[in-house]
Amino acid sequence: MLDLSSYKTFPDTMNGAVIAIGNFDGVHLGHKAVLTYALDIARKRKSSAGVMFFSPHPRQFFSPDTPLFMLTNPRQKRAEFEKIGLDFALELPFDAELAQKSAEEFVTQVLVEGVKVSHVVVGYDFFFGRGRGGNPQILRELGENLGFGVTIVDAEGLLPSDGDKEPNSEL
Repeated sequence: MLDLSSYKTFPDTMNGAVIAIGNFDGVHLGHKAVLTYALDIARKRKSSAGVMFFSPHPRQFFSPDTPLFMLTNPRQKRAEFEKIGLDFALELPFDAELAQKSAEEFVTQVLVEGVKVSHVVVGYDFFFGRGRGGNPQILRELGENLGFGVTIVDAEGLLPSDGDKEPNSEL
């Protein structure tokens, strides 16, 4: 598995990747479902499958004095990602620059121009962008406008939510 740390230098050989996005503070069953959907979609499309997560956790960035319990450390996380079979892990530094991006800027600059995604998989409770201004439905709308697909996994991590087709049937 390839370890990456910048969307600005994302390898051209992985253009069109399918990516799962989240904090993955503990790689539990729900998280594994999100990651597995991304892998399944990528394999059907014959493209790369990966995960994007943030370090430090955004809560640590905004509240550095508040303790944050993490179920898995970065090394354990990577081992789980590799065990699932992902091709790459993109650990983005969560810093002031990233924190200031609006939801639309994050999608346009990071996902479309940087990573050049073909599909994104997130959990139903995924929020992103300045002030948590983006949510899964906004991500889906932006994806439709900018040319990539979005799968939203429900609370149980068993099925896509919001009327999504099964990932294996939408390709």
